[in-house]
This record gives sequence, C-alpha cells and structure tokens, in this order.
Amino acid sequence: MALSLDNELVERFAVHLGKAKNIVILSHMNPDGDAVGSALGAYHWLRTAFFAGREMPQITVALPHPCPDEMRYLPDSDIIINAVENLALCEKRIAEADFIWGVDFNDSKRILPLDKALTQSGATKLLVDHHHNPNHELFNAVISVPDLSSTCELLYWLFVQMIGDSSIALPTARCLFHGLNTDTGCFAYANEDSSLYEAAAALMRHPIGAADVHNRTFNNYSITKMQILGFLLTQRLKIFPEVGFAYLYINAEDLAKFGGTANDLEGLVNYTLMMQPMIVGAMVKETDGKVRLSFRAKYDFDVNVFAHKYFGGGGHTQASGATSPYDFNTSLKVLEENMLKELSSHIKNKE
Repeated sequence: MALSLDNELVERFAVHLGKAKNIVILSHMNPDGDAVGSALGAYHWLRTAFFAGREMPQITVALPHPCPDEMRYLPDSDIIINAVENLALCEKRIAEADFIWGVDFNDSKRILPLDKALTQSGATKLLVDHHHNPNHELFNAVISVPDLSSTCELLYWLFVQMIGDSSIALPTARCLFHGLNTDTGCFAYANEDSSLYEAAAALMRHPIGAADVHNRTFNNYSITKMQILGFLLTQRLKIFPEVGFAYLYINAEDLAKFGGTANDLEGLVNYTLMMQPMIVGAMVKETDGKVRLSFRAKYDFDVNVFAHKYFGGGGHTQASGATSPYDFNTSLKVLEENMLKELSSHIKNKE
C-alpha cells in the first residue's frame, strides 16, 4: 500500500524548496547507507526533477564524516564534502545557505561537529527522517514517519507525492535503493509494511543493478574488517543464552592493532543475532575518543527504549544506538548488568 503523507506539509515543503537559491543537504555522523543514499538521492532528485527547466540553485551535500569507501560507487559521491577533511568549508556552505535539508537524523547532536553551524543558521530548515522524537523546534517543517524502513523509502514516497514516480531518474533510484537495502539488512529486518516492497519494486524498474548493490553492500568487507570480525567472534564475544543476549566489544587499543577504523566495525553487531536463541545483540566500540553502542533485537524487545534509558541514545525498536556517557569498561558494566535485568523481566512478563 502506497504511503501517503500530509498534503499540506508536503505542499509547504515544496514552496520553501522552490524559493531556494543555495541548498545544503545534511546527514548524520558516521554515515551509513541510508544517510549517504538519502543525501545523494535528494541531490540527484533536485537536479534531475524538481529544478529541471528552472534556474539551478547551488546544491551542497555535507557530512560530519567521510563517505565510506564501499559507498563511493554511488553516482556523484565525490561531490560530498565532510567536516573531518574540511570543517571550515562545511561551515561556510551552511552559513551561506538559504535552505538546509536534513535527512536521516532527528536532532543537531547527531551531526557533530556541524551542529553549531546548523543551529546558528538563519536558513529555512526542513527535515525528512524516520527516527523517533525529531526536533521540531530546530526545523521549520518536519516530515517524519518513525519506524519506517528507511529515510530512503520516505524520500521515495515524498518524491512521488510531490511530482510523481516519473520524477525519479536512474541516479536517484540507485541511491535510494542502496539506503533502503542497507537499512533493512537486505529486507531481513522486521519490516511488514507493504509500502517498503512497493517502493523497492518501483525503484527496481530502473536498471539499478540490485544484485550489484547487494554485493557492494554485504559482500565487500576489507581484509582488515574480516580480521577484526574473527578477533571479535573468538575473543570479544560474551553470550548469555539464559536471557538470549550476546554482545561484542572492542576498545581503541584492540582496533589499533589491526590498523582499523570505525568504518571497519560497521554492521558487525548483526552477527550477534545469528545465533538461534538470541533476542538482543549489542556492540560496544571505542573509536575517535568516544564509546559508542549499537543495539539490535529480534521479536518484541524494544532496544530504542533501552538505549535511551541507560545511555541517552535511541533510534528504532529493533535497531538503536548511543554514545555512552561512561568510559569503556564502565559502559560494558552498565550494559551487561542492565540488559540482563531488563531481559529477565521481559521474559518473566511473557510467561
């Protein structure tokens, strides 16, 4: 069933966008496939559809961190600027923009260190996102559908409602499919809405090379990433079968031994749920001077609630994350003690 968005909100979005002369598209730090796919998908749609036949505004795609190597195959990924390599340029583009389009994040704290530039900007700010609790005060308008499969799916339906399916050209389709595919784990997560599969089918009417997207996404580990995975599974995996919980952990010293980066850890949390009895999986990783946690769940345990309650994070019911306020070892202790407690209570309540 097609996803229908609020007509008045969509029309207001289009009016604001139509007046823009200098657009910056922003997405979150440590960008995943949905962040890069939605940012580049919006970029291509603006150029090939929305502003087709009109004066083309300046359009910038800016990210807090570099585009991961495995996503550089996406069309025009080389136009992305990032704050790690050129913070001054990112801040300059944001300051000069008259329209800022946020995708796949719900609050300025998710785009550090570009948060200050965003909050201080006098531009019209619009957000399209699928996470809980979007910051309505920061943006002039928010199009939000929490727990939708991906921001890329939400963008597909927004584009269709604004102009029509014919407005989605091949570059846009390829970027949107990439994000949709990655944020659903290649359609493996609990996505029961038919809108997901309708959007995917529509995008696949273009010659996007769906098998190629899958291989570039899921069969594209570096040697370093495979070595880290082997180390984690053999030496840094804790399992609690009595409550269905498992987690991986790696500190900065471990990561440095492999010459790895935060990008080499992306997606590895999913291995914790490959064991049959596991209900919840987690990964604790120390990178770039911070301790970050990723959570995944099967069935009906809400890791979004857990991430927010104990670490101030959040995300989705079955996939959430957080930046820990504690040091690495304390984070492990807080995670283990409270997850065992919460899962024990969860199991008891179901009996």
